[in-house]
Amino acid sequence: MSNFLLKVLRYFLRNLEIRQLYANPNIQIAKSAHIVDTARINCENLGTIEIGANSFINEMCAIFTPDGDIKIGKDVLIGPVTVIHTFAHNFHRTDLPIQQQGGTGKGIIIEDDVWIGAHCTILGGVRIGAHSIIGAHSLVNKSIPPHSVAYGVPCKVKRMRNVTKNSEKTN
Repeated sequence: MSNFLLKVLRYFLRNLEIRQLYANPNIQIAKSAHIVDTARINCENLGTIEIGANSFINEMCAIFTPDGDIKIGKDVLIGPVTVIHTFAHNFHRTDLPIQQQGGTGKGIIIEDDVWIGAHCTILGGVRIGAHSIIGAHSLVNKSIPPHSVAYGVPCKVKRMRNVTKNSEKTN
């Protein structure tokens, strides 16, 4: 098959996948949100996913919730290869394989105007406050307050952004 035909086939399959994504009643995506075609969004069973207006989900991001809700606010930027996942496996018993022990899902809230750098992992039970910045390669396993600049493994607040009004600059 020629390279051109493969590209056309991929385009139509991806459009079919996007239509199925929008058809899932547990997923709500604002019309002005942009999801790059290599991003994956999956909502199973009891979870819901909501993506706000003007939010941008970059290439190769994975947003999954088998159990628990994910709410992504307005004007959120999510860098490439970021994983947002609500589910954690139980592993307390040694007489059973981990995959047979089930797990628990905890919701994730990313408030408005948040910038998440590339290659981040955001785990269940986390809230990232409005106007925050999460640096690249961070593991967010605890909540981050509004107006924070946070990064690292695990992600920690390094400083606060200046709160400004109207057209003043924010550093």
